Amino acid sequence: MPKDLSISEARFKSMVLIKSWPDTSKNIESIIISYLKLSSLPKVGAVHIQKNTYIATLSPGHYMIFSDHQSLLSELSKIIVPENAVITDVSHSRRGIRLIGENAPIILNKEIAIDLSDETTPESTVLQTSIHSIGVILVKHTSEDFLILSYSSFFKSLSSWLIDSTKEYGCYDLK
Repeated sequence: MPKDLSISEARFKSMVLIKSWPDTSKNIESIIISYLKLSSLPKVGAVHIQKNTYIATLSPGHYMIFSDHQSLLSELSKIIVPENAVITDVSHSRRGIRLIGENAPIILNKEIAIDLSDETTPESTVLQTSIHSIGVILVKHTSEDFLILSYSSFFKSLSSWLIDSTKEYGCYDLK
């Protein structure tokens, strides 16, 4: 792999979506803050990473938590009751790709009409968009480090598109 660009699969043991009801969103916020031992949740469109656990606020009251912590769903299900929010396990329905390198934003902008510069899209941003007509959740770690999550059923198509798009930079396979 060239020094300036790499593609690798990213795997997480647990991935959950939490969607609170409008009148219970403050309660859910405090439960998640306490569970993850945070001072606050990320703002809408932002992601926070701590100890290999990501918490992304996708929209008001709608969170995605993914981690290498296997019992994430069972622990959250004990402290979040259905009257307050819906918890959905998406561990087997999502797969991820890490795209790292100075040319990563150029590759992504072949399909995403979003300015990925640091001025417009700061570090620790989460976006819902599409790449190659595939719905994705895009996490921008830094200006050169991106995590792309897609439905598992579209992963092969997405990874093939990314590999094809990076050939001009010397990448020919997924690590």
